Amino acid sequence: MNDNLIWNIALVDVHTLALGAGLGKLVFLSLAWIYGRSAAGSDGTLRVWQGSCLASGLAFLLIWLRPVAPLWLSLTAANLLLMLAWAMEYHAYQRLLGGGLRPLGLVLITAVAGLVRLLLHAAAVSLTGVLLYTSLVYGSYFALMAVLLIAHRCRGELTLLIGVTNAIIAALFLARFISLLWPYPPDMPSVESIHLVLWIGGFLITFVNGFGFLLLVKQEDDRKLREALADVSLAEAEQRQLLSLASHEFRTPAAIIQSSLDSLKFLAAEITPAVAARHDNMHRATQRLIHLANALITQDRLRDLSFELMRREVDLVAVTGDIVGRYTQPLRWTPPPAPVPARVDPELIAIALYNLIDNALRHSPAGQPPEVRLRQTSDGVEWQVADQGPGVPDADKQALFERFYRKDTGLGSGLGLSIVRRIARLHGGEASLHDHPPHGACFVIHLPGTGSSA
Repeated sequence: MNDNLIWNIALVDVHTLALGAGLGKLVFLSLAWIYGRSAAGSDGTLRVWQGSCLASGLAFLLIWLRPVAPLWLSLTAANLLLMLAWAMEYHAYQRLLGGGLRPLGLVLITAVAGLVRLLLHAAAVSLTGVLLYTSLVYGSYFALMAVLLIAHRCRGELTLLIGVTNAIIAALFLARFISLLWPYPPDMPSVESIHLVLWIGGFLITFVNGFGFLLLVKQEDDRKLREALADVSLAEAEQRQLLSLASHEFRTPAAIIQSSLDSLKFLAAEITPAVAARHDNMHRATQRLIHLANALITQDRLRDLSFELMRREVDLVAVTGDIVGRYTQPLRWTPPPAPVPARVDPELIAIALYNLIDNALRHSPAGQPPEVRLRQTSDGVEWQVADQGPGVPDADKQALFERFYRKDTGLGSGLGLSIVRRIARLHGGEASLHDHPPHGACFVIHLPGTGSSA
């Protein structure tokens, strides 16, 4: 068959298709670059695919320049770039899905294919021979990609779709190869149809593979993210379980130690001041240990997704009075003259008040005990726990309610106030902090509603 005729058939008004395919590849190169900057990427897979887009984009643009470019550039160089591009695209799918040829084998195949193409150019082989060779090589690359993708169809319908489109292109290259080997001049419309369909199919697969690959990368990144989140959730659950178990285990011995230390108060007259000081240090350390255990247990309970308030009708005056009465340290507490009934979770309310009172005691100067107040408001009920300590700067007032936040390096776990706010919000209320003139801080728990609706 006449070489010029073959070239003209192969390029029946396909310059626009070549230009579109080249620009399309460069667009997908840009999209992959943008995605790679905004996401974790897939272990270099995107970079390999970007190289494929660059090589094939340049190759298609060289084919588009064929009327004004020398044959060695618009044909030979374009062929070499496309071989490199299809090999890199196969390797990108291989890195994404796993399996397939070993990278070294792929490199050797591509190197040999490129070397043979250079030999064909040096030997000035006819265009028919070049088209025969490139049809075989390109078809083989697309067949390899199709096999790899279809073999991983369990990864989703998108993988199967891309595999099928690659198989169709491989079949078209095979059809062109067979048509050029036919011993008799083939029917011209038939040859023309094969070339046209091949170019149109190549143009379409540029966009199918482009969008498809980026979607596959996104799916793979999402899968890895889900697995990472699952691992984090599992580790967090195990950590919570360990903390809860440890908290329960050392809370009981700590309570026994504290009870024994309280009993030693009866021997205060018989011990030296140095021993009494050590006794007080042990007592404070034990209280801190119990407080930390209670905070960890409460935090674990509040973070349970199945957690529900155990509301019941109680008198908040009696609840508050019972809590204040458990402290050996002096507290100022004047109960309201009448009961304050409300439907609350009394155990959680007690925990919140314990945390506020413990916090106030830590920051109160000697001889200036904290004050606990309970009052009904126009829209609900509130507790106020005020101290005469150094106070809290405005910049720290909101941060104090965050988990593990501590304004200084003193005692405290950084959990107590976050638990207070969580308990208040579970009841539909809020916890806040205000200044307590002339100096000090006043922590407030406000619950909406009055009477039994609180």
